[in-house]
Amino acid sequence: MPDQQLESRIGMDLARRAYLYDLLHAVFGGNCSPDFVAKLFGSQAREMFTCEAAVISDGDLSVDSKCALAKMDRSLDDCAREVLACYDEHGGLSSDAVAALAPEMEGDYAKLFQIPGDCYVHMWESPYVGTEQTLFQCSTLDVRAAYHAAGLKLQAEKQFPDDHIAAMLGYLSCMGSRAYEAYADGRDSECRKALQDSKAFLEAHVLTWVNAFAQKVIERDARGLYAAFAQGIVMVAHVDSVQLDWLMGHIGE
Repeated sequence: MPDQQLESRIGMDLARRAYLYDLLHAVFGGNCSPDFVAKLFGSQAREMFTCEAAVISDGDLSVDSKCALAKMDRSLDDCAREVLACYDEHGGLSSDAVAALAPEMEGDYAKLFQIPGDCYVHMWESPYVGTEQTLFQCSTLDVRAAYHAAGLKLQAEKQFPDDHIAAMLGYLSCMGSRAYEAYADGRDSECRKALQDSKAFLEAHVLTWVNAFAQKVIERDARGLYAAFAQGIVMVAHVDSVQLDWLMGHIGE
C-alpha cells in the first residue's frame, strides 16, 4: 500500500473509532435530546457504522464474523446487520419524526436502565464478571485506576459506578481522540501509547462482559433501538480489538 494511501487509511480508521465510541457513549449515557437523536440517525453516523460493518464483511482484518459470540445467540455478522437494519428503518428522520422518537427513546432508556423491573438491565461491569450484583467491586477500582492514569476522572466519582458502560465508552472515545490528534500532529509515539492503553482497557474491562450485556438488552428491549445499538457496541469493540493491532503495527514503523 503506497505511503499516502496508508496514511489516509490510518487517519480514517482513527477518526472513525473515536467517533463511534463517542456516539455510543451518548446513546448509553441517556442522551435522548431531539438534536442528538437527529445526529444519531443522520447520514454521518450511518456512514460510520456502514464502514465498520465493511471491515467485517471485507475480511481485510482477521475478524471472526461467522461464529456465534460467547454469551450471545448471534455472530458479529448478525450484529452488523441489525445495526444497519436500524438505519434502514430510521435513518434520515424528518424533524417531526425525531420529535416523536426522542421521548420514546427516553422512556425506553428509563425502563431498561433506570427503573428496576422485568425489563431492567445492569449497565456496569461488576455484575457480569463478579459473583454479586453489586456496585464498586475490585473491577470497578481497576477501571477507576485506568481513568486516573489517563488523567481522567468521573464528575460523580464514588457516587456513580466507574465501570458503567457509558463511562467506559467515554474513556475509549477520549483515548481515541487523543490517538487521532497525536497522529495528525506527527506524534506517533503518543498515538501508539493511547492505542496500547485502549487495547489493554478494551480486553480487560469491555470484551469481558459487553456480549452478555448486549444479549440482555436484546431480550428485554421491546422497541429494539437500544438492542441495535448494544449490538453496535459489540461490533465496534470486537472490530477494534483486531484493528488496534493493525494500527499499532503500521504507526511509527
